[in-house]
Amino acid sequence: MPTNLLLSVSVKYWQEFQDTLAKVMDANIYIFDINGGSFSRFSLPVELCQEVNKGRELRNEKCISFYKSALASLEDKDIVTCPYGIKLCAYRLGSYAQKIGFLVVAPTRLRTQVGLEEENTFVSKANSIYQTINEVLKAILEKNLLGLRRLELNSIYEISRLMTSIVELDKVLDLITNSLIIIYKAELCVVGLREGDKIKVAQAKGEHAQPLIGREWPLVHPLMEQVFSKVEPSFLSLEELRPLPGFAGVEVTPGAEILIYPLWTALGAVGLLGIVAPVSMDDNGDKNLQIYANFAAVALSNATLIRRLEREAETDVLTGFFNKRALRNILANELERTVRYGTPLSVIFLDIDDFKAYNDAFGHLSGDVVLEKTAEIIRNSIRTVDIAGRYGGEEFVIILPGTNKEGAVRVAERIRKSIETFPFPHRRITASIGIASAQKDDSIDLLLARADQACYRAKKEGKNRFCLNLP
Repeated sequence: MPTNLLLSVSVKYWQEFQDTLAKVMDANIYIFDINGGSFSRFSLPVELCQEVNKGRELRNEKCISFYKSALASLEDKDIVTCPYGIKLCAYRLGSYAQKIGFLVVAPTRLRTQVGLEEENTFVSKANSIYQTINEVLKAILEKNLLGLRRLELNSIYEISRLMTSIVELDKVLDLITNSLIIIYKAELCVVGLREGDKIKVAQAKGEHAQPLIGREWPLVHPLMEQVFSKVEPSFLSLEELRPLPGFAGVEVTPGAEILIYPLWTALGAVGLLGIVAPVSMDDNGDKNLQIYANFAAVALSNATLIRRLEREAETDVLTGFFNKRALRNILANELERTVRYGTPLSVIFLDIDDFKAYNDAFGHLSGDVVLEKTAEIIRNSIRTVDIAGRYGGEEFVIILPGTNKEGAVRVAERIRKSIETFPFPHRRITASIGIASAQKDDSIDLLLARADQACYRAKKEGKNRFCLNLP
């Protein structure tokens, strides 16, 4: 097995794979070559180091000296403590007979009082990272030398094991594509997810990947019908793929093999996986990829289902807006951002005037139409960065990041006028609006309460108007 990682592994592609693994496992990863020199950089921002070394260089001479000394004496694996008190898991990479480098896994957050359970959890996580990275590196290095498929299967197993334990869809997509790029040196890797009667490209990696992302391919397209008419992969040419949106400008190396795997689960087709491999694979290589595709289908199905449940749990069914719980979570994040960056933040509290009387007179179905149309007016009156939600009943809350009270007044007045002039069924509808801007040490409840108080004052002063809550 070669020992020079720099000559054997593309650092660019390796770094993307390593960064994906770090996000998936929520741990920082760093790799040294056999001489203790840097092979890759830290995967995540090293806020931890900034905290402990008080803003000095992230890896100063003291750190470098520590790493060289600790790794030089490392037998197999160990837990070591850096000069600034951070506990790290260190591993020797390669086989017993052939050493190829070192892996260091660090926590992403500084923990001053770590309990035994938390420490064991971190060590277990670091061990999983080590197993995955060690198998992938061995597969890459030995396949370069001998073309061994057994090691390729081992690395696919380790990655698949991680993949099926993740529930965040974006992380699953990144792990699928970056793993295939690094293991098979794929020129292009595409993952499409089923959305009703079409496949939408959710992730693509490779030189010509960008134009493909977000493209939609109807399942009734002859090529899609061909792909989903069986469970095995389809071997296609670039010319056959050209009619699909996004493939017009794609080029691949002559002789490269293009495989499209339909992703099936017990619930049906969940999507497809496309890979452009630089050389034709043998039967074992095809079988290994089929195993990987099967794991990918399960992981995508689980992550998609969880994402849908999460969205449903935070969405108001009638208006499609965020519900009260989701709004409060978002407002908490925006308040934190305001404190951190010193940017303004305003909140609008909107209440439809005399809504109960409207419901009593014209029925709840007519009332629902008023709520839907009001939501539509709000949606069309705010920026894409603003967040609107139904707070309850006929109450709406609009969060305006980066907006001072003058800006919030303009938005509120635009919404009020649009509601007043909209041709609602049966009679004219108006709304009362309260506005409050975030102040120092504001909590969610304080800010919302001040906007609510301003709305109440608008009602009391005659309705169909806005009022500001002034400090």
